[in-house]
Amino acid sequence: MDIDVGPIFRAMLRHKVKFGLIVVEIALTVAIMANSASMILQARRDLRIPSGFDDENLVSVVGRPLDRTLTDQTRINEMLREDREKIRTMPGVRALVNTYMTPWSSYGLNTSLVQAEGGSGEFIRVQMYPTDEGLLDTLQVSLIEGRMFTPEEIDESTRRMYAVEMSERKPDGSLAITFDTDVIVSEAFARRAFGEPPWVGRTFVESDRSRSRVVGVIDRFYKPYINKHSPVSQYASFHPYRLASPYANARFLIRTEPGRAAEVADALPARLWRPDQAREIKAKTISYIHYMYFGPQRLVAGSMAVVNVLLVLVTALGVAGLTSFSVTERTRQIGTRRALGATAGTIVRYFLVETSLVTSTGLVLGAMFAVVLNMAVLSLIEGQAKLDFAFLALSMVLLWVVGLVSAISPAMRGARISPAVATRNI
Repeated sequence: MDIDVGPIFRAMLRHKVKFGLIVVEIALTVAIMANSASMILQARRDLRIPSGFDDENLVSVVGRPLDRTLTDQTRINEMLREDREKIRTMPGVRALVNTYMTPWSSYGLNTSLVQAEGGSGEFIRVQMYPTDEGLLDTLQVSLIEGRMFTPEEIDESTRRMYAVEMSERKPDGSLAITFDTDVIVSEAFARRAFGEPPWVGRTFVESDRSRSRVVGVIDRFYKPYINKHSPVSQYASFHPYRLASPYANARFLIRTEPGRAAEVADALPARLWRPDQAREIKAKTISYIHYMYFGPQRLVAGSMAVVNVLLVLVTALGVAGLTSFSVTERTRQIGTRRALGATAGTIVRYFLVETSLVTSTGLVLGAMFAVVLNMAVLSLIEGQAKLDFAFLALSMVLLWVVGLVSAISPAMRGARISPAVATRNI
């Protein structure tokens, strides 16, 4: 016996609420599944974003004095040099730089709006970090234009910077005098600020009207800013001064021999211990900082995967429950059809066609809702993943199959209804 879709569809229209709720459930499921699957895929891509540095062999160390009464800058500078020498001579250490630039860490991130002189006049946000002469060797980046700071320049700039810091300030706490300096910038920032090379000798002005003159340009830089896809993540400006203060007299980024980062990180607290000053030493590998940086994203992606599984399960139960209810509700009708010659296969096909109509309607609505939902998310949250239509199609196929499989058991129960049982009900 052939199955005519028309009567089935008209029968469904007489129970709009019952079937409509399942249609809505399927539509919501496919919309959420497709969007969350795209976000999970984006999270997996983000995990593979390279910093461009040798993350596996980098270590960050920060030493904070517990007693901050030491204000003798000469002594502080001596302690910085002693720390540097202790680290430099450690087994497994290849290079180090005195800076608070730590890949994949939001700590120490400092940005400023700057305006290129002679450029378009637009304000550009750029990450700013102090550095000493160890920048290139530690990060293993190359100069594509200009030169590196000399130790003498760094010492002189450090002295001037601290003199400015100690000078009288404005009532709002800002510096009363400006601090002009030479800088090394990343290629991405130079290209954005000044256009095509040459870039050495070009200047930009910070918000406090301090002027910075470019003396060198490094080939690459990446440290996430707000979101991992912001262009500011590639904009950097390195300033020549040493970090030596009563608040943090040990702050280094260290490059180790391959495979020895954890060993060096473990040995640093004992290495930097000082009998004349109690301080807290924290040393972490950049691999660990990278893992922790993506911890929330891993948690969200894992939660989304669990939610997707639960949504599919709930939808399957909903379809199975609807079909089971329809079988129970139509026991007399099924018995009559069996008495008139309908086979068990015909009864099963009837309910499968009915389920297909419900599921297909929900999937079509869900696909449209998925697109609208993704547009709304993209407009509200910067950097979110665009809807992957391959995932949308995969979600639709998966739910269509799940719907049919969920309906098979109750449909077969309906097929086992005896014509005699139906007759007793008449």
